[in-house]
Amino acid sequence: MFADGTQQQTDDQFERQFFSYVLDRIVPANAVQDPNQLQILSDADFEWWWVLASRTSNLLKVMMKEQATGRDFIGTTASATSGTATFNGIQIDNWAGTALATAAFPLAVPYIMPATRVYSLLFSDTSGAPNTVEIVFSGFKLWPRPKM
Repeated sequence: MFADGTQQQTDDQFERQFFSYVLDRIVPANAVQDPNQLQILSDADFEWWWVLASRTSNLLKVMMKEQATGRDFIGTTASATSGTATFNGIQIDNWAGTALATAAFPLAVPYIMPATRVYSLLFSDTSGAPNTVEIVFSGFKLWPRPKM
């Protein structure tokens, strides 16, 4: 911040277009790590800022992995997995803001999802009934600013 109260702005050379990627799925009753893919379009990188979810039942867990790097977005400690129980993710309401509460969950630091990158979302249901889920990844497409 400058003495006059203004802030220095940094130009990252991108134009931002608000955009949302949506993953819709009916997770089968009692599914364990039901696989689903989200692919970022090839036209632009995506700067992910918020995640929002709606679901039939909150008896649903989710895990997320970036396929190209193998990077897990949700995990557990080694000590928690040393027993016989399998880690099936985090309760969906702890991971995403819910549409019912009209509150998207903000990421503390936006995450850049490169164009064409594929992400796996694995759902585990314990409700005993099909679980209709919609996950919304909201943020900005990053368009390189033309050189002047």
